[in-house]
This record gives sequence, structure tokens and C-alpha cells, in this order.
Amino acid sequence: MTENPAKSEQKRPGTAYQIVVSACLVLLCLAVLLQIYSDISWAGSVAAMALVIFFVAGQGFFKLRERYLLVLSAIVTAVAFALSSDAQVLVFSALERAAFLAAFMILLALLRDAAATSAAVLAVGTYLTKQQPGRRYAALHIGGHALGVVLNFGALSLLGPLIQRGVRASGAPDDPVNQIRERRQLCALSRGFSWIIAWSPTAVAQAMIPVIVIGAEPLRLALMGAVAAVLTFFVGWLEDRFRFRKVRARLVAQGVHVEVETPQFPKRDFLWFSGICAVLVGLALAFMAAFRVSMVPALMLAAPVVTGLWIWIQNRHGENAVADTLARYREIALRSVPAGSPEALTLSSAGYIGLVAGGLFPAAGFTEYLGLSTLPPVALYILVVALILIASNAAMPPMMVVTFLAAMMTASALPGLDMTMLGFAFAMGWALNLTGSPFGASSLILSRVTGIPGTVLSWHWNGTFTIAAFMVVASLIALFAG
Repeated sequence: MTENPAKSEQKRPGTAYQIVVSACLVLLCLAVLLQIYSDISWAGSVAAMALVIFFVAGQGFFKLRERYLLVLSAIVTAVAFALSSDAQVLVFSALERAAFLAAFMILLALLRDAAATSAAVLAVGTYLTKQQPGRRYAALHIGGHALGVVLNFGALSLLGPLIQRGVRASGAPDDPVNQIRERRQLCALSRGFSWIIAWSPTAVAQAMIPVIVIGAEPLRLALMGAVAAVLTFFVGWLEDRFRFRKVRARLVAQGVHVEVETPQFPKRDFLWFSGICAVLVGLALAFMAAFRVSMVPALMLAAPVVTGLWIWIQNRHGENAVADTLARYREIALRSVPAGSPEALTLSSAGYIGLVAGGLFPAAGFTEYLGLSTLPPVALYILVVALILIASNAAMPPMMVVTFLAAMMTASALPGLDMTMLGFAFAMGWALNLTGSPFGASSLILSRVTGIPGTVLSWHWNGTFTIAAFMVVASLIALFAG
């Protein structure tokens, strides 16, 4: 697994330009952590300022999508100052929250950099992709889910190429048998990864929803999401078995060899990786108890500490252990952090747009005009899930849609609205978008690392699963709300 490479036109690590961008992002992260863990009043202002400077200075790393979001950010800012007497307060508050989201993405992505050079992670990933057909879906779904909790989108970058390499090593890419194997494995991976959104404190949705949906209970939200994640595993497994139920029998009847050589379980590597995960969780729990913060801010502080420790462990037996470790730290700061800046910008700018637009919108009048106040809360929650999925297929980032809807709906005081259930609806729509939209992050990343079009990954391969999962989600909403 490797971090996203900078494009050829970007300057090499160590240049003044790269140092400036890296310094902005490091300052942003430090200011956000200082704001969370201290009473220093100016830390939020520094974080907001660093975010704005990064928006301007990081142009060399941005592509069309990021620049489109920056233009929208500028437009909603101009509209805010033109229409609202409280524009300064609204914009500054949105910038502070956007800075938090950017810091969350950057700090947790550090774990991916340590995992990129970890032999234990590679061994565990290889083992997951080499399972027999009967166990393969469960192994990749559960394995992708577990690795995603720690590595976030890095899990897709690690396992996607491993799946493709393993399948195509056994025959031609256009072999129908290999095409089916590749499809089933990539579907299992994308589905398993996508549903960390539903409950994991390392997922951006769980970090953001309690911030923008005032009154949502994080623990209750995560528990309901965990139930949804378990049920959608069975939905995906059943869909896979039903769709391909006759394929194996037909291949065996034709004399086609369907078994694969499963490597021995990498016990030592698994224990190493489990130990890293345990240290991450344990350290986060310690920070929660010591500083009285929630799990997400605790993870934001624990992630860089664990990353530093993990990299030192990897280099500790080398002849130049100290120099090699310091070189990796420098590489992460000057190369990996700026290279991951488009993800941070997408998340933070989409959140900013949604917050400012939601703050400007005449929420009460609009919801009354649409008749939302007459809808039962259950119907409203299900409608929210569907809107996020539809908007994602229209290329609108879930972050932007969720923040806008949250700002509008929390301000409109709709009768009977449960803030935690509303947050649950947001999380469900976000999870469904990952497999159900070609613009979902899972489809975009897997398309980039495998060369398979996002429309094939989402609509063709995962369309039936997404519809079935939506029905399960709607049933859960009815159950939990009742």
C-alpha cells in the first residue's frame, strides 16, 4: 500500500513550495489539537487561518474536483456576507468546524503511512485475498472492515491491488472465471469497508455527525450503526451466494479448477497488527479518561503517537535505525501529508459549504413549504437516507449534503425529531453512497487502483446489494424510532 502520489507537475519533496503546504497542514493539526485539549482561546482562530492559507497555497496538489469545491466555498462566503448580518460569525464558525474535519483526515491518515511499510499488514492482507471460495466473501468483507477501522481508505489501496494481482496471476484477465473471482472479491472488500462509516469512531461520519447534529448521542449512534453493519454483512453474503449460486457447480462440472492455494495463517504478523490496534485503542481510551474528551478527539491525538512508534519499531533493528526513522518522519511530513491534502480539502470544504449554506437557508420556511413538518419522523429519516444516496449519484459529496441538511433540519425545529435518529439516518445514507454511487469514495479509490470504471463497481456490481441494504436500513429506522 502506498499513499496517493503527487502528480508529475507537483514539486518534489523538500522544495520551498512543499514545505509551505506541509507547514500549513501541520500548523492546522496542532492548532486543532490545542483547541481540543486546552482552554487557549486563539487556537481556533489559528486553525481557521491555517485552513484558509492551505486553500490558497495548496493549488499545486488540487485537481478539478477540489477546485470546484473551492469555487463553491468562495461563492457561499460571498453570498453570506451579502445577505447575512451575522456573516462573520457564521463563516468563522464554519471554518473552525472545517479545520477540525481537515485535521481529522490528516491525523488519522498517518496510520496509513506506517502501514504502507509494515510487513505484518502485507502478510495479513495477502492471507485475506487467498481464501477458498466458500470463505472468501466473509474473509474479505470482515477483513476489509477491520483493516478499514485502522487504515481508513488505505485498506482499499492495500487490498484492491492484492486481489487483482492474485486473481490475474492464475490466468488471463479476460478469462470468465477470473473475471467472476475478481468481481466477487472486490465487491466483498468494498462492502465490508464501506460499513465502517456506520459505527467506527475512526470514520469521518462518526467524527462529524455529533459535531453538526447538536444533541446526537455518539454511543447510541455507534451501537445502532454496528447493528446495521452486521446485518448488511449478511445481506451482502446472501446476495453473493444467490447471484453466483450456480457458477461454482457449472465450473466444477466443466472440469475447471476453482480451489486456490491458501497460505498458512500468519499468526505472528496477525498478533503484531492486533497489538498495534490494541495500543491505538488503549492510548485513545487513556486520553479520553485523562482529558475528558470523546473517542474521536482522543484518536486524533493517539494516531500520530502510534504512527511514530510503529515506524520506529519497523526500523529499530537496522544499522542506521535512528537516521532511517527520522528520514521516514521527514518523508511523511514533507511528502505524505501534502500528497493527502486533496482528501482533507474535499472533506473540509464540503463541510464548510454545507454549514454556511445551511446557516443562510430559511430553514423553517423551506421545510414548511416542502411539507416536511407534516411527515412522520420515521418517513423523514428514510427520506434523508434516500436524498444522500441520490445526491451522491449526482456528484454531490455526502459531506456537503449532510452538513446542509443537518444545518437546515436542526434549525427548523421539526416536531418529534430525534437528533440521534437523524444522525443515524445521515450515517446510513453516507454508508450506502460508498457502494451505490460511482462518485462514492470507495468506488473512486478502487477505480483508481484497479482500473475498473466506477459505474461498473457501483451500479453494475453493487446495485442490487445497495438496494437490498437500503431496505434493511429503512426497516432498522422504523424499529429504532419506534
